[in-house]
Amino acid sequence: MKVVGKYLNSFSANVAKGMLESAGIKAAVMNEYLPIISGITNDDLLSITLVVNDEDYQEAMRLLEAASNAE
Repeated sequence: MKVVGKYLNSFSANVAKGMLESAGIKAAVMNEYLPIISGITNDDLLSITLVVNDEDYQEAMRLLEAASNAE
């Protein structure tokens, strides 16, 4: 698994996950509830991450970058 994004909130992570999955890329949100439970917001230690399978990494990064540029 490779990290394709780090997010400060679960909503943003899940929006990105949905976009990838609609393109046929399996994705998973990691550490989704850890920052809430711990009360710590240090994004380097406890950031919410979006991961994909190694073979989908390049395509996922391309899609996320294109979506970011469209904003």
